[in-house]
Amino acid sequence: MEQLLVYGGKVWTGDSDKPFAEALLVEGNRFIAVGTLEEVRNAAKKAENKKTTELHLNGNLVMPGISDAHFHFTAFAKQNLYLDLQDIRSLDELLETIKNYARQVPAGSWIRGVRYNEMNWEKPEKLSRSVLDSLNLPHPVILSRYCGHAHVANTWALEKGGLLQSPNLSSDEVERDSSGQLTGNIFERAAMPLLRRVEEEYETPEKMQKGVAEAGFIVAKTGTTSVHASDARSYGLGEDIFAFQGLAEEGALPIRVNTYHDALPNFTFRTGFGDTWVRYGGLKVFLDGSLGGHTAALLSPYSDKADEKGILLYSDDELYNLLYDAASRSIQVQIHMIGDAAIEQGIRVVKRLLSNIEKPALPFRFNHLIVCHPEQIEELKTLPIVADIQPTQSYTDRVMAPSRLGSDRLPYLYNFRTLYETGLLLTGSSDCPMELPNSWLGIWAAVARSEMDGTPLSYLNPDETLTLEQALRIYTVNPPEAAGMGHILGKIKEGYLADFTIIDGDPFTMPVQQLKDTESLYTFVDGKLSYGNIENWPHIKDIR
Repeated sequence: MEQLLVYGGKVWTGDSDKPFAEALLVEGNRFIAVGTLEEVRNAAKKAENKKTTELHLNGNLVMPGISDAHFHFTAFAKQNLYLDLQDIRSLDELLETIKNYARQVPAGSWIRGVRYNEMNWEKPEKLSRSVLDSLNLPHPVILSRYCGHAHVANTWALEKGGLLQSPNLSSDEVERDSSGQLTGNIFERAAMPLLRRVEEEYETPEKMQKGVAEAGFIVAKTGTTSVHASDARSYGLGEDIFAFQGLAEEGALPIRVNTYHDALPNFTFRTGFGDTWVRYGGLKVFLDGSLGGHTAALLSPYSDKADEKGILLYSDDELYNLLYDAASRSIQVQIHMIGDAAIEQGIRVVKRLLSNIEKPALPFRFNHLIVCHPEQIEELKTLPIVADIQPTQSYTDRVMAPSRLGSDRLPYLYNFRTLYETGLLLTGSSDCPMELPNSWLGIWAAVARSEMDGTPLSYLNPDETLTLEQALRIYTVNPPEAAGMGHILGKIKEGYLADFTIIDGDPFTMPVQQLKDTESLYTFVDGKLSYGNIENWPHIKDIR
């Protein structure tokens, strides 16, 4: 068994007892020595008859592999199957793009566009079924907003999905005009009948397996070695565990996947089922929607839609019963909560649950916590929870959030430092494909809290930044700990699995604004290269 000795730069280990080192030694899939160069060379010499490959860092930094704690991985993997609208900047451009794309698609086939964001247009305009119908396309068409919680469809798509024949749909699920007719705007789970039709047409097992492999190698380029894949099948964001398992069995999965699903399994197993490559993480529950789609649940109405306060998807009793069932089966729960009303409900129901059960072995994972009042943070710190945050969104929401919330509520947004200083465990994530799958953007956003040019974000409290080390920890050390894997992942430490990345430069000395441009030179998972090339050192199998 060969060894890899890495030296010649700085090693940030993530281990509080020994945060920095000069060198490390990998054998098989484990770190077997971390320390001074002399200590690590001596460890290498003790292994008789083993070849040692040496890698000089050239002054660069090696760190634990990035673990993205909230990632809709299969949704990202299948982006290339659909029309990507993220770079559109006007309604006219959107319509022209759809029209041109339609020429390549057989008549009668579905067209799905993804990741449009009207708040990034030069002039934000509302989409509707009549706008899409004006194209006169021989296709059912559904466009999904970048948040994944709001969609718009043409008449043919509404017919094929059965929504035109469903007069009892509530205003939380669909929008109607003054005459009671559907506008084509669909929210949350109401879009699932349409999205299932699209999936049946496009998402074959062969395409999905190759798509997952491609996506894994894409994120490996950013230094990512594991993701916590958040299944949202009822939103068209299901995770393809068969593709994960198939690739892992071939030695062709470029990242580790810890999966959370939005329904309890119908047979008995608990969090931790699987192995270190593909593992069942637990249950994913949505309490509300998104700010951009006006479906995040707020205590007071939206500033730009005075008759709307968003949607709570469960009653307290429904949520309690779901959490109780999960807890009784030792299943960890991720809970999506963006608006202050959803956070209030999450706190209320978890407190009620804890009064009737023993404290669970693994904490509840509260996702997002975007509109979070100081008194709610005080409540959170008394509960066994993890705060899963998405710092990149504090940058990308800079136009949308003030419009939706008004100035009075902006002090409650993205208060990372306050959350960190409560003692809660924080984990960082991209929420990809809502954001780019590059955690260095998140690390930069957490530390800089600025525009790309360094100008402070005017809508946020500038004091709510994290230190660089705090930001690194929430993307490396903390996610495995939150999932119950902190004893083998997340640190460069003897005996831990050899997941690490080597980056260009040293984030501890570079200017803050350079953090967002950081690139990985090499990424290793289980001791094998998932990105980069070293002569005679093994790679993850590439089936693309």
